[in-house]
Amino acid sequence: MSTSEQREHARMSYRLLVVEDDGFTRMLLCSQLRELGHEVVGEAANCAEGLASAAVTRPDAVLVDLDLGSGPNGSDFAHVVRRMLPEVGILLLTTYVDVRLIGDFRPLPAGTIFMVKRALTDVESLKMAIEMSVDPATHRPFADVHGDGSLNSLRDGQVELMRLIACGYTNAEIAKLRFLREASVGKATARLLRQLNLTVTNDRNPRILITQAYFALISGSAIPRG
Repeated sequence: MSTSEQREHARMSYRLLVVEDDGFTRMLLCSQLRELGHEVVGEAANCAEGLASAAVTRPDAVLVDLDLGSGPNGSDFAHVVRRMLPEVGILLLTTYVDVRLIGDFRPLPAGTIFMVKRALTDVESLKMAIEMSVDPATHRPFADVHGDGSLNSLRDGQVELMRLIACGYTNAEIAKLRFLREASVGKATARLLRQLNLTVTNDRNPRILITQAYFALISGSAIPRG
């Protein structure tokens, strides 16, 4: 390896912290990162473990899953770790296409790289995402970005309505939670169906259609249409 190649390799090698609640996925991801020449300085299964590790290891970047099971989620972790380490790169890996689907409506920390796992078609995609998260030149304000952009046409209230319906809340319960009239919830549901391009028929219940769409979106699948 030439001197210039050695310098390039060193420049692209980063100290990384991985926060992922699924042990098998975490093991595979860490193995792939090491294959790419990075140093995995910490592994964690939840937000608390990740923050404790970040305070000690002070990584160049963190790779964190959005859904960390019960307790704080990956967005919570991202906000706290950025306050703790202002220069740390953040790569949020998830099956969710939008952070709001988990009930979190805050913009992501500036410079966060949001990547839906199905977009990781090869190791080069992962390598590039890590480099983008670390390189300050690529950091840009994400003032109104919550995900991969596929749900940008939906307002926060519509995303929350979809989540509440999928969680089994009735229109009356949603109205109470959202400080709305029950009739307004029904109208909002009809608008949401149109936004999602879902067609209601005699044998296709609107709440079931919205629930199916929600679970497709959090699993990274296409919304079922028929």
